[in-house]
Amino acid sequence: MKKWLIVKTWFFAVTGLLFLTGCKREKEINPERINVVATIPALADFSRQIGGERISVITLLPPGSSPHTFEPTPSQAGAAEDADLIVRIGLDVDHWIDDLLPKGKSVVTASSLEGIELINENVTGHEKQEAHRQGANPHIWLDPLYAKIIASAISEKLSSIDPEGKHIYEKNEVLYEARLDSLHSRITDSLKNLASRKYVSFHPAWLYFAARYGLERISVIMESAGKEPSPRSLEEVVEKIKKEGARMVFAEPQLSPKAAEIIADEAGVGVFFLDPLGRKNETYIELMDRNLTVILQALGEE
Repeated sequence: MKKWLIVKTWFFAVTGLLFLTGCKREKEINPERINVVATIPALADFSRQIGGERISVITLLPPGSSPHTFEPTPSQAGAAEDADLIVRIGLDVDHWIDDLLPKGKSVVTASSLEGIELINENVTGHEKQEAHRQGANPHIWLDPLYAKIIASAISEKLSSIDPEGKHIYEKNEVLYEARLDSLHSRITDSLKNLASRKYVSFHPAWLYFAARYGLERISVIMESAGKEPSPRSLEEVVEKIKKEGARMVFAEPQLSPKAAEIIADEAGVGVFFLDPLGRKNETYIELMDRNLTVILQALGEE
């Protein structure tokens, strides 16, 4: 029995030593990466495109969830605490990250970047800038040219955190911005000859996209998240569709389409799904190309 215990102890000691050695070698082969936490999938993809193999990215918002109703879990709060960089939109779309930001944390807040002009439908141009910001529409990532500005900011911040990787981040930024320029050109060319430019959306997710590419939103079903439309407001949307001659209603896969379907049925138009967030493992460019296909189907070509 004593001999067996000696052998057993020796076995575990050797196994433990081999395990520790293996961990050390693995660490040498795969050095620690820069840890990035992004609030929504588009920001996570921008980070991956810029950071490549030098970073590890966690997306807080799960596929299929709405950022307007999302609440982070304790484990996600821990991930934010441990992150080297937080990438968020700001405004009300990911306000839930505010309480998870430790002091001194490196952060890219997309809505605060120079060159991004925020849209606030409830504030006139004569109001103070801060009032304009507070109620501004947060869906800036759906404009590919604003996506370029965000990607550039991520590159700059990663370079400050990891100076040794600066040349890689800058190279990736140039390559990715070229792809975003190509996406922008593709959308511009595809939408030149639409049969109609008027649309109704479930909630105001597509204002920046519409402003960039000359679409006209004639009505919105749900003005803000969590505020259910009244029967009278639904009737007003139907009346607007008939008056303006809109051909369809855009719903979103993250939100119930029931109200959109009721309106479309009453107005005699179709319902099409535009996705502002994307599917699991879908890149931003793949997402926007998919939405472009839906828009062409919905609005038609001359």
